[in-house]
Amino acid sequence: MVTERRGDQGFSMAPQRLGETGGGPRRSRLRGIGLAAILVSAAAIVTIAWIGPRLTDRPSFEISFFATPVPSVTPSPTPTVGPVLGDSLATPLPAITRPDGPLPTGRIAIQTDAFRVLDLATGAVVTGPRAIYGRDALFRAPTGDGWTCICFDDGELTGATGRAMDLVEIGPTGELTRSTTIATFKMTTSTFTGQADLATDVDIFDGRHRGLLAIATHDGKLWRFAVAPLDVDGRQLGASVDLGNAIGPAAEPSPNTLPTPGPQDLYLDGPHVRVAPGGHVAFVWGVLQQSGTDGLPISTIHAWRVALGADGSIGEVTEAPGLLSLPLFCSTIGFASSDRLAWLCPIFDPVSGSNGGWKLGTVDLDGRAAGQTELTVGSESYFEPLFDRANGQIYVWDPGQLSIARIDAYTLVVERATFEPLVQSSSGLPPGGGSAPVDWHHGNSAILYSSGLLAGAADGGRLYAVGLDPASTVDSGAQPSRGIFVIDRATLALVDRWAPATEYVAVTALPGGLVAAAGIPGVKEDGHFAPWEASLTIHDAADGRILVRFGQLGNDLPPIVVDR
Repeated sequence: MVTERRGDQGFSMAPQRLGETGGGPRRSRLRGIGLAAILVSAAAIVTIAWIGPRLTDRPSFEISFFATPVPSVTPSPTPTVGPVLGDSLATPLPAITRPDGPLPTGRIAIQTDAFRVLDLATGAVVTGPRAIYGRDALFRAPTGDGWTCICFDDGELTGATGRAMDLVEIGPTGELTRSTTIATFKMTTSTFTGQADLATDVDIFDGRHRGLLAIATHDGKLWRFAVAPLDVDGRQLGASVDLGNAIGPAAEPSPNTLPTPGPQDLYLDGPHVRVAPGGHVAFVWGVLQQSGTDGLPISTIHAWRVALGADGSIGEVTEAPGLLSLPLFCSTIGFASSDRLAWLCPIFDPVSGSNGGWKLGTVDLDGRAAGQTELTVGSESYFEPLFDRANGQIYVWDPGQLSIARIDAYTLVVERATFEPLVQSSSGLPPGGGSAPVDWHHGNSAILYSSGLLAGAADGGRLYAVGLDPASTVDSGAQPSRGIFVIDRATLALVDRWAPATEYVAVTALPGGLVAAAGIPGVKEDGHFAPWEASLTIHDAADGRILVRFGQLGNDLPPIVVDR
């Protein structure tokens, strides 16, 4: 629990409508191939301290304002010391740090540089089967304890380069119980661009018993798209069904510029797949881009609606015109309700590369645009959405501006609260957001996770949001952590703030009244370098007390909790 030492505080909150609704496609903005590659790569990184926009205007803030108790250290018999990154006053985090008192129980799975299972009571860390973030799909087993991985393995397959698709079953303590190769695909990599001629994405549905695989293969001047049904329980992939061919954008010669020399490859952002909550409809899309004869990038979007049978079989395939108006390289897309696909994406200026604002749009189950609105915010804002499918609500958090918004997926009406940096609690709006039991989901497929800046409690009472200082530090370039903001879901009132034990960049609500905060490696809570590995801190959801911290989780990604 934070103290009452607040300094100057301020708070403003008012229901407001941002932008106008309206359907129909809009003209897609062009983007450079270099920028496209950066954005696609950024989709596999989960901290805006590294990839997010740099904000300006440092607020008045002192770290001593926070007063979450610092737990005592339980020494590790053989601590693993990470590399010293320049802060001679800091010491490596212990493998386990925990206070006296009751310990949390149970096991959770995380993904960093490896798949690991943590025992919250004993501190045991077990490294499980190989799984790669951004390529493989990890989720809780459909039945019983443990986890399942739809893992892709690139390498030599019977004398030729290819990709194997394996269904890997992992036991409750992290052990491999069974691995089945359910498909193999031919694949080569361009020596000119480094891009493979095969790309895949997976989404799961029906209580994680079924999935849908999207496949794209490069064939000269076009990409071929297909889907195949996946039976997770039966460990079997069905026959693929072609969706169509996506031909690259036409390059119009310019009389005032010289042609770009050398071969011009056709880049693909995709395929992307999302399955509706009822499991009867799926959408698949991809963005194709190449350089025109004048050297400027030109792009096209191709999208399909796929009908699914009750057994997951592939039915009628039609075009999805509502997805043709997507901002280019928009990856934050998911179902906000049973019949509304929603996207929330920044609009970039292709020339300057600056953020030109944010837009939110929805698509109905027929694949038609259902509405669109523009978020009237600063150009440096960054948003993390969280969908409550049961109530058709979209919660949006800006970690630098400390702004929470609730957007109705049907009316696109926006309610909003903005907190001052030092405020500890606040009153809120009249209760809203629907009365049905919440059904939280992020805007991604089964392969990519959200950045984890916003999470919702299972009972629907609270939202947990990671706050970041707008001004990054000089030595590491990271944004100091402002800890975790605890927000009432119904009123958007600030309930509490918890101090960061490390550089928090992601938060997850766990069963049993626990909240997990992920810390990035090499950075302290104030954003400066430290010889620290990635960490995971477990807070008590009731008052924010630290129950245990795992401090030696590698020097790669922050720990991504497998919570789906």
